Amino acid sequence: MMTQETRDYIETWTNKISSYKGDDLGTLFDKYTALFTLYNRLYNESFRQMKANNQLTKQRYSDFEKATKLVVEFNSAEEIINRLKGKNNFVDIENIADLIRKDIFHINLADGVSQKDIDLELMKNLENNQPNIKAQAAVSTIYNVRCNMQHGEKHFEEHQRMLLEPLIRVLDTIVELQIEKLT
Repeated sequence: MMTQETRDYIETWTNKISSYKGDDLGTLFDKYTALFTLYNRLYNESFRQMKANNQLTKQRYSDFEKATKLVVEFNSAEEIINRLKGKNNFVDIENIADLIRKDIFHINLADGVSQKDIDLELMKNLENNQPNIKAQAAVSTIYNVRCNMQHGEKHFEEHQRMLLEPLIRVLDTIVELQIEKLT
């Protein structure tokens, strides 16, 4: 069962996110950051629920695992894929894969250096038809882009829009699903 504190948190951040109206670059960065902040709370809440229901396979999980592997387990890969398909986010996912293919964006970085082999695998996984692989790739992309922003590897440049716009739509869909599953 979701705590009242989490319900209040969802309401506060949902209102904040809906207040972002423009499509200027600053607004896109702010909206993505706010959406991820809410997503962070939601995946930690789903982790808490899974733990309370003895659904975890090990004692400790990294933040990356909570944000990716456990989100897919909690919601089910099929449910995530059906929701993304229903919201027409497959086009967004194809666009993100294409940005990787064309070497426009590097998603997986180590100390600011592109991990091209990992990005190419991510691109293939985003294009994969198996729900578990595709869902995992989508949430991994969301998490890694957030890390890049937090750790100063995503620069405030106009071309970032090509990645942020589709990623915001995908994240918004997954946040919506998480909220429904938690309640």
